[in-house]
Amino acid sequence: MPRRTDIRFRTAHRRALVITLALGIFVLLIVPTYNAFVADTRVLTDEQYITPACRWPLPFSVIPEPVCPRIFAGESPLMVLYSLVVVPLLLLRGGARMMLTITVLSLVLALVQVFGAFFATFPSALNPTFYPSPFQREFGCGLVLCGLDHTLFHFSQMLLLLAMAFFAHRAYRAI
Repeated sequence: MPRRTDIRFRTAHRRALVITLALGIFVLLIVPTYNAFVADTRVLTDEQYITPACRWPLPFSVIPEPVCPRIFAGESPLMVLYSLVVVPLLLLRGGARMMLTITVLSLVLALVQVFGAFFATFPSALNPTFYPSPFQREFGCGLVLCGLDHTLFHFSQMLLLLAMAFFAHRAYRAI
């Protein structure tokens, strides 16, 4: 019969895996979906939008520009890499150190999401002199630029990262 700590560890481990996969799929799908149904096509081709969407936080783009702003937004490639590659590899290794690493990294990235929602606000692509509020929906914005949609995108990621940190920490404590 399995020990009680083994059951708690496996349960928390499994939940962390499910959450990381949900986060990765969410980030991978939300940007193209948003751009296909909500974003103004003029915004997706504007240099004011392409710079933060495709060249931030890195000054270069690996993906060509006609494709990049429609598929990725800002740090979303980093979140996809973290949630669909890094965390599953760490979870495969298991162990207390790996669980603690996932906890700390997820908490740091959750904090980055809070700052990203408010401190990485860019001007509207349709009106470069206008900096929209992070609490109002703006039509001159893309998902990465500004407005309520941008804030909700960051906060959704933050909640999933906090849940992942919580379950990774539970698995860490169960060991």
